[in-house]
Amino acid sequence: MDKKLINAVKRQIGSDAASTLQDVVNHGADFGVPGFTYYSDTRKFYKNNRREIVALVKEYAQEFGQEPIEFVAGFNCLRHNDKQWQAETREEVARALYGNLKSDDTQVPNALAWFAVEEVARALYDN
Repeated sequence: MDKKLINAVKRQIGSDAASTLQDVVNHGADFGVPGFTYYSDTRKFYKNNRREIVALVKEYAQEFGQEPIEFVAGFNCLRHNDKQWQAETREEVARALYGNLKSDDTQVPNALAWFAVEEVARALYDN
């Protein structure tokens, strides 16, 4: 796990990072993590840590035998039955992974920030 990403997650959460990350291991990031609640926060976090998060996505995608876009589009928080929605999500995933976010792209950067929080939590506290 990249130390820069670990430190960035801890800074974003704040003073109670250890306890919060232990909760993330048990409940996931969608239960409400300080510093990762609002799109404005998660989008900024993703943009500031894109290189490290994308590297982690690529590593996991390779482990699962998937392309990075397919891997991210399969996140539970991004899945949907509507084909148009799926196509738009895949386009937003591509923009997020390859550095061309639009100003209204929020869901995928949010999902990627949560992915980072959850993976940092697992690396540190999932025994």
